[in-house]
This record gives sequence, C-alpha cells and structure tokens, in this order.
Amino acid sequence: MTQLDKDRIQEEKRLQTVITAIERELQKAKDIAGGRKSDVLETRKYIWDDLVYDSDDWFEAAVNITQESRELARQAQSYAQAEQTVRRLGKLQDNPYFGRLDFHEDGLQEIDRIYIGLSSFVDETTGDIYIYDWRAPIAGMYYDYGPGPAQYQSPEGPIGGNIELKRQFIIRGGRMIGMFDTGVSIGDEMLKEMLGKHADDKMKSIVTTIQREQNQIIRDTEHKYLLVQGAAGSGKTSAALQRVAYLLYKYRNRWTEDQLMLFSPNAIFNDYVSNVLPELGENQMQQTTFQEYLENRFGSSVTIEDPYDQTEYVLSAYKEPSYTARIQGIRFKASKAYFELIERYVEHLGREGMQFVPFMAGEKTLISVEQLQRLFYETFAEQPVPSRITKMREWLVGEIQAKAKERVQKWFRNLQKQPKYLGSDEELKAMAKRKARKVYGPLQNQAKKLAFIDITALYRALLTDEQLVRQLIGEASIPEAWKAIASDTLERMESGVPYEDAAPLLLLKEGLHGFSALRRMRHVVIDEAQDYSPFQLLFMKRLFPGSGMTLLGDVNQAILAHSDDSGHLRAEDLLGQEETAVIRLSKSYRSTEDIVHFTNEMLTDHAPAVPFERKGKKPLLVSLSDEQKADNYSELLRILQDEGYESIAIICKTAQECEEAFALLKPEWDVHLITKTTRTFIKGLLIIPSYLAKGLEFDAVLIYDAGERRYAREEERKLFYTVCTRALHRLVIAHSGKITPFIAQHVSKERYEVTEK
Repeated sequence: MTQLDKDRIQEEKRLQTVITAIERELQKAKDIAGGRKSDVLETRKYIWDDLVYDSDDWFEAAVNITQESRELARQAQSYAQAEQTVRRLGKLQDNPYFGRLDFHEDGLQEIDRIYIGLSSFVDETTGDIYIYDWRAPIAGMYYDYGPGPAQYQSPEGPIGGNIELKRQFIIRGGRMIGMFDTGVSIGDEMLKEMLGKHADDKMKSIVTTIQREQNQIIRDTEHKYLLVQGAAGSGKTSAALQRVAYLLYKYRNRWTEDQLMLFSPNAIFNDYVSNVLPELGENQMQQTTFQEYLENRFGSSVTIEDPYDQTEYVLSAYKEPSYTARIQGIRFKASKAYFELIERYVEHLGREGMQFVPFMAGEKTLISVEQLQRLFYETFAEQPVPSRITKMREWLVGEIQAKAKERVQKWFRNLQKQPKYLGSDEELKAMAKRKARKVYGPLQNQAKKLAFIDITALYRALLTDEQLVRQLIGEASIPEAWKAIASDTLERMESGVPYEDAAPLLLLKEGLHGFSALRRMRHVVIDEAQDYSPFQLLFMKRLFPGSGMTLLGDVNQAILAHSDDSGHLRAEDLLGQEETAVIRLSKSYRSTEDIVHFTNEMLTDHAPAVPFERKGKKPLLVSLSDEQKADNYSELLRILQDEGYESIAIICKTAQECEEAFALLKPEWDVHLITKTTRTFIKGLLIIPSYLAKGLEFDAVLIYDAGERRYAREEERKLFYTVCTRALHRLVIAHSGKITPFIAQHVSKERYEVTEK
C-alpha cells in the first residue's frame, strides 16, 4: 500500500467525522428553524384573529398591531437566518470541502491542517474548525501558492510560513471520489473533470478550480477600478461573481447584497448567471442592463431604440444611403468629445437658449414661456442650473396651488348663484375642489416632474446649431460629416430616440435636473465592458461616484458599432490611472485546444488565447447545397446528438436569419428560438442571433451560415470570432457558397476538417 493510499484512508475517516458533525448541527438548525416558523405563524394568527377582530377599541388595536408587527418582522428575520443556516449546512453535508493546506507558520512548532470549503464550519461541541471558508485570508494561499514559502494577510499584518502539503478532493454526496496532491495551480485532474462536463442551463461557481490569476481579481481591494481583459472562456465573469461573494464576505458587517449591481449584456445572460451567488451562500445582488436603466430613468415619456435593433441595422443595412452617416454618428456620439459637448451645452444653457413648456389650462396659458425664462435667467440666475430648476419647481408648485385655490373659490361662488345646484356649502365646495383637481392636478405633476423643460427639443436645437457645436468643442473635435449626422439623427428622432443618442439625452437631462447619482452603491460589475463606449463609461463613473467597479471584457469580442481596437481598456484613462488596475487573463478554459487554435488564427492584431490542455475534435466545415437545406441541417444535428451533446446552439448572424432557420427546422425538431425579449436561458437545442450568444457557452455550436455573403466585411471579423468561441466541445461551421475569408484567408487547413453535403 502506497503512502497516498494510506492518506486516502485517513482522509475518508476524517470526511465521515466531519459529515457526522455537520449532520448533528444540521438537525439542530432544522429544529430551530421549525420552532421559529411556528412562532411566525402563531404571531401572524394572533394579530389577525385576536387583535383585529376581537377588539372594540380600534385605536388600541392599531397600537397593538404596530407592536406585534415589529415582533413579527423580528421573528421572520430570525426564521430566514435559520433557514439560511439549514441551506448552508445542507450543501456542506453533500460536499464539505475541496482542498487542504498544511501550513507551518514561522516561529510555531505545530502545522495547521486547513480544509477549505464553500463556507466555514465549526463543531459547536468541540470548538474545532473543521472547514475554512474559501474567502478567509488564510485560504487565499490555496489559490496562490504551491508547496514551499507562502504568506497571507491577516488583520495584524502578513503571516509567513511554509506550505508542506497542498491537496485537492472531489467529494460528491458525502463520498470521496478523488484525491490529488498538487502544485501552484489547481491540478489538471480537477480542471479536466470540471471542463469535460456538459454545459448547464446556469453558470456554475468556479470556487473549487480558481486559478492564481483569477484569485488576483477576486481578492483585489486596493484599487477602486479593476479592468479585466480576458480571452474568450478565460473565466472573467465567473471570477467577477466570486469577487462579489468575496466582497460580501470581507465587508459582511457593512455591505448588503442590494448595494452591489451587475450590468450584464442582456436579460437572458442575467438568468444564466443567476445561480452563482446563491450557490456560494450569498443572496442575489441587483442585476440590470444599461438599456433597462435608460428606460427606467426616462419612463414612458421617451421611446428608446433597443441596442439590438441598432445592432441589426449595423449588420444588415450597410447598403442603405444613410448608413455611413449613421455609423459616423454612432462613433462620434460614443466619444469623450461628445460627452464634453453635452456638459458644455448645459453650461451654455445656463446663459441662454433654454426652451420651456408653458402651463396650459385648456386653451388658456396660466404660466407662459416668457415667465419661465424670467425665472430661470433673472430671478434665480445667481444659482447653478440644477438649483435654478429646483427653485423654479418650488415656485411653480406654490403658484399652481395658489391659482387652484383662487379657482376653487370662484367656482364655489358661481355654484352658489346657480339654483340648479342644490346642496350644502360643504357639498358645493367639494364639487369645486374636484373640478379644480381635474384642471390643476396635471399641472402640479408637470411642475413636480420638471416636465416644463423640453429636453428633446433642447437636444434637437443642439443638433441644428453647427456653429454652437463648433464653439463648444472646437473645430478639431467635430467630424467632417456633422451636417449629415445631424440630419440623419433628426429624421430618426421623429419615431423615437436612437440608441446612440439615449445616454447623451439622459446626460443633458441630468445636467439640467441635477445628476441622480446612486451614492449608496458599493460596487458595480460591468460585463462585456468592451461594448460600452467612452461616453457610457464616463456616464457610469458619474452615476456611481462612490462605488468601486469591476469591468470585464475582451477586445477581440468588441462587436458593436462604437467599439474600437482599445476596447474597454480605454477606461483606464477615463476612470483615472492612479485608482485603476488592469489584469489580463490569457488562458482559455472553455473550449478544447482544437477550437482555441482554430479561432486564434482568425485574429489579426491582438494576443491569442492560450488553450488549456484538453483535446477534442477539430472544427468541421460543411459545404451545403441550397436544394436540401433542411435535410442537411437535420443530418448535422443528429450527428451532434449522437455524439452525446445536450446543449446545442445554432448561431445565426441576425434575427432575420434566425427566423429563417427556425422556420426550416421547427417541423422536425424541438427547437427554441431566442430573441431580444427572451429572459430565460433554456438548455437544449437553441437558435440564437450572434450578438445574444455573447457570454454564453454550449456543448456544441453549429454556425448556420458562414458564407462570405454573411461574414466578409472586416467589421464582422470579431463577431465571427465571438460566435465560434461559444463552443465547449464541438464546433461545426456550415456555409453555402464560398466560406468566409476569415477562415479561407487566415486559418491553416490543418486546423479543421472539411466535408460536403
């Protein structure tokens, strides 16, 4: 029997000891939770049965209900905590820990055996620490060091010593499946076991396989802004979500989950990552998209183009006459120069040019535009613009109330004079007040909501005044095609606000109203940050002035029209270099070596991904005839299913192409069509447009049509690279006609296989 065999026997004995202790504490927790649930139910029953219905003194009942409601809230919180303990111990019962460190601290004789799991566990009977939370400072050495010298940061300062042993475990259902001794990085055995699995309908945590460079992302608290440039499949999003869990652990007495926010690319991605934090024992943080934020801030007053409608236009409308002007406009409105233009325009409006909406009661003007301008430019002229608007609102609310009171008195006197209105004076006054509310209520809302400022008209005025634009930002900053850009924008605004104008319009609104900064937020994660423009990033910095930010992106996947070669890394200059750190992840863990090598050769100007050593099949290029398309695609899908793949994505370039594919395959296949309105990620056979597939991964990917008629323009290279990198195990690329030049002219023939149908 080898020493490793003897060690395994000892480890299995310890595992059973720990599980027994967990089961003991779990039963206690269940008993406590059950008792607290009974308390909640009894208190709730007492409030409604005894206090509400058995009391004749309603004032006394109200006081008692308030007191008992506070007690009920306390009991409910106590019950929720007990239930959380039950869930945590239930997870530990199945998989108590995944790693072990034997650490010999400098100056001490004994060696600490540190077992690391999803959460800590202390035996209440003995006081022994059976498991350390993976986020504990001492556990950080598991990810950063191999056997040899190591240190960790304690509250008292750095603690140094020597790691004598580093061991990994695979435990399922309370049974030890595997055990490995390993070096600096998490061993290949564990990673291969994890990466070889089928894709799931939810992203999983990577806590058992965190790599050293990912751990650097997770535990960085020295920098306000952290920019992560990571290759496709490098674990950017996973590391960021573990980072959120780490921050909630580190600042657990000061931060709550509702003070952290994730900006994700779309709603389906929100659903895809929704299980990671609960899996780590934390409540879900706030999740949104930039589009949802814009729509929430504008409300129903403004219709904003969906970013994916803009993307559809960019991908399919390049032959339209106005296309060039639109693209130039998108890029200019994405710039820092345009951000500065809007800011300077607000300053300019403080001196001249404001446009107001009068207050009308039917056809009668109650407060004219001229009165509003005098208030803004004369009465409150000494104050900053937002303060002027606030003062105007206060004055207007008071003025409208005064006018309403005058009108109530007049209507009341008129009613008294008309014999057909019979009733007491109180009834006539009530009638007059109701009439006044109908007339003056909307005017009150107009004042309170600052609807007396026509933001859209002000934005249009800026677009039509080229001389003012040149005056505000200078000749060098304004594009040559400004007239065409302005004309195209004004025309599009007849049916709504183009997506590229939404953030500028909101900045104008915020500049005038006063910026609605979310100061209570502690940390913000921005995923797919390479698709955020400099304008949007500057806006986010203004929106979250006190928050740290983690920005995740890949310059090779910058697919939107306003993206440039520097991608999100330009944020280092926008956010401030002194407060910003940049971390680069080059290793890709998602796809097999064969797929990574294939996709790397499509790139022309950025560092390729480094593949993790996991073999697979070469990508397959299939030339299809137009005559038997349905049969050909069905044959390919049957091959993929026969090979055992459960999650298969048919990725099309546009939504229109997705509709075509869906109509072709729906008669024979149980296939799900994913659109911009889809909010739930479904495991199975999916048809999805290219831009919605970002951030997702599938067992197998079938590119619906990679012919040169679909992917030929240089602007589409990164889009094609992005869709190919969604595949975990198998990549099949179908095409009719000539294959895209991104493969034909750049990828070595030994990187793929070819067949015809």
